[in-house]
Amino acid sequence: MKITLVNKGTRNLLTCERHDGSYEVADIGPQLPYHDIAHYVVERELKLRKGFYGNIYSGYTVEQLSTKEVIQRLDVESMVSEIITRALQSLSTGACTPDQFSDLVQQELDKFGINSPLSLNKERVNQMLLHYQDLIRQWRAVAEGESLTLTLHVHQL
Repeated sequence: MKITLVNKGTRNLLTCERHDGSYEVADIGPQLPYHDIAHYVVERELKLRKGFYGNIYSGYTVEQLSTKEVIQRLDVESMVSEIITRALQSLSTGACTPDQFSDLVQQELDKFGINSPLSLNKERVNQMLLHYQDLIRQWRAVAEGESLTLTLHVHQL
């Protein structure tokens, strides 16, 4: 899937081109590219097929994925993706350390009664953080009207 983030100044545009040529396009707020980029890193690095982008790939819209009723019906992997994505953003801001990351994630998973088989060792966490920081640097260099394009091979995960 081709993921394109367009810098529109005070707003941004997210476009996801699926394998069948269909598109999902969403007008997103100024801070959402950071969250969407974190989702990309988490889902790519952890090979999650049913996270945010996997659900887009499967035909869901961004609007549907923002609806409580739809979220409640999604595979548990979607919640795991969201929790790890938020933790990665916390890590990037210094709100937690790589040593605290796994515990932070596990505490939130426990609140939902989720047992995740994912290994979040310090090396993997640092790898995600470095990748995320690199993409954030790239995004910040995108001029208004220009874009950052990412590729996620959802069907190969």
